[in-house]
Amino acid sequence: MSAKQFRQTLNNLGFILSDEEVEAIQSIYGTDNNEINYLEFINDGTPFLTFEKEMEELNKTKKDQYIGKERTFVGDTALEKLIFKIKAQIKKDRIRLREFFQDHDPLRKGFVTAQKFRGTLFTQKINLTTEEFELLEKSFAVPSDPTKVNYFEFNEIIESIFTFKDLEKNPLKKTIDFKAPSILDPKNVLDKEEEQVLDACLERLGWFVRNKRLLIKPFFQDKDKSKSGFVANTRFRSIFDNMKLQISEEEYKIIFKRFQAKADDEINYVEFDYVLRSYSGDHDPQ
Repeated sequence: MSAKQFRQTLNNLGFILSDEEVEAIQSIYGTDNNEINYLEFINDGTPFLTFEKEMEELNKTKKDQYIGKERTFVGDTALEKLIFKIKAQIKKDRIRLREFFQDHDPLRKGFVTAQKFRGTLFTQKINLTTEEFELLEKSFAVPSDPTKVNYFEFNEIIESIFTFKDLEKNPLKKTIDFKAPSILDPKNVLDKEEEQVLDACLERLGWFVRNKRLLIKPFFQDKDKSKSGFVANTRFRSIFDNMKLQISEEEYKIIFKRFQAKADDEINYVEFDYVLRSYSGDHDPQ
């Protein structure tokens, strides 16, 4: 860039240079065209390593290299299970997706781009992983144009939880009552001995919560920025420590096993709070 542009840019950033300073910079970073090579100036003026160099240095230091835990949760990998999960949420929230898809399909062709398909589900709070979106897009792709998704076919399957099409031709046909799975259903993952330990633990925690008049769910919700009903294992345990809810390592492992979410390191605090309320005497969970 020209010396004038260079000086003006620095002025806008709050670096006021005198004529002598600009000339000094131009003598070092000037080009044959009387311009200033600002990239060399920035590189020399940056006291930190670039990202690539920093990563290179980190990779050389094998002793102190830290390898973070990578989450591998990809959601449901079977289409049938994924459709069932979406149906459950649609049933619970009473959402009719058709009109939202049609907002992006003025000619009513029955298909939209994959981007619009994702955006419609996302705006209706159908939160899926990238892999789950890709599975839907692949399964309902338009044969003549794989970049588009047949939302009409997808929506027909989803809305079967409410009614069947062509009922006017067969008015005696009975609809099937779709029962969404409850987050509060027992998982039956504990053996008899573990159930006894958990029962005694919740009995003690319920007594403590009742006598101290504690509401622990808001503390979990404060850590749940995405409002998913799940929190990380470490955050869940930290709330126990902060509220002085005394449990042993064995008890905590059983709690984690019983209330573990689908992700390896997350706990379903909504279900835990519901069950604990039955022990604390509060049977009206919020």
